[in-house]
Amino acid sequence: MTNWLIYALGGGWGHLTRALSLGRIAATQTKVTIITNSPYAKILRNEGCLLHQISHELDFNATCEQVRQILLNTHYDCLIVDTFPRGLGGELADILPQLHKIPRILIHRDINPIYVTTKNLHSFVAANFDLTLVPGEGKNLPFCDLPNIQHTAPWLIRNRFELPNTTIARSHLLKVNHSAKIILVCAAGLNSELPFYSNLALELHEIFDNCAVRILAASCPPECPQDLWISHHPGIECLAAADVVVGGGGYNTVYECAAVGVPLVAFAFKRLYDRQHKRVSVVYPARNIADAVETLRKVLDRINTKMILSVPDYINGAVQAVRLIEGVLNVD
Repeated sequence: MTNWLIYALGGGWGHLTRALSLGRIAATQTKVTIITNSPYAKILRNEGCLLHQISHELDFNATCEQVRQILLNTHYDCLIVDTFPRGLGGELADILPQLHKIPRILIHRDINPIYVTTKNLHSFVAANFDLTLVPGEGKNLPFCDLPNIQHTAPWLIRNRFELPNTTIARSHLLKVNHSAKIILVCAAGLNSELPFYSNLALELHEIFDNCAVRILAASCPPECPQDLWISHHPGIECLAAADVVVGGGGYNTVYECAAVGVPLVAFAFKRLYDRQHKRVSVVYPARNIADAVETLRKVLDRINTKMILSVPDYINGAVQAVRLIEGVLNVD
């Protein structure tokens, strides 16, 4: 059995969920270990993968040192790096050249081009990665001209056939036992954004009194009534049962809603490396709560209340990605 090591550092849900989407598919035939410093790691299912958790409370230098020790003192047959070619803190810059006998794969999510230019990442990726995978983010990305680039559909943590029946999901996951339209606020961003989402959910609950408003979050946001709060992972199982979702422009929120066919009203939150405004441009963008309310009115008017929701078929790019990685390993 081969051993895959996935580098998925990042303080939110996104990097870890994307790594689990890939790892759970591969874990049926190989051992998969994911390095993460996400504070949410303790409450997520490991999906058949091993999670090597680095405390999110460690300082920058201590985190980088732990990563170095893992990469230099662990046996693995393949290294997969999510988003940051040199590592989140640049700690991979001198390690990757030492791993020339181990296949190295980059997950190329959209990143800020200023970061790419400043760190001279184009030449670094060309020299240090055997395969670059784009998980559904299009072809207008910094490394898409490299010869080892491969594109897949977006990576999702559930295949279509794995989703629960939507009627059951409405009652058991979202706790809505009537036919009202469901507005689901997806609070999947930073902890510092929870008060915003809480205020948003309360306003929507008051304004759309003929709808069922729920807020999906790891912990109950401040001032939010317990009966509005849902804590469940993976979130795609909840999104698929909603009539409309309101959230940020993060990778998982945008592509999960697109896959299950649920309209998304999204805010573009500022991030250091991620460009949420690009993803938000292809859904229903909102600049503020008042803007979101107005957009929701229009979206809800177009939705027919359905006792049984139907989720369209979709392609899970994580399945494609596993086959592409296996192809590199078989060649080597």
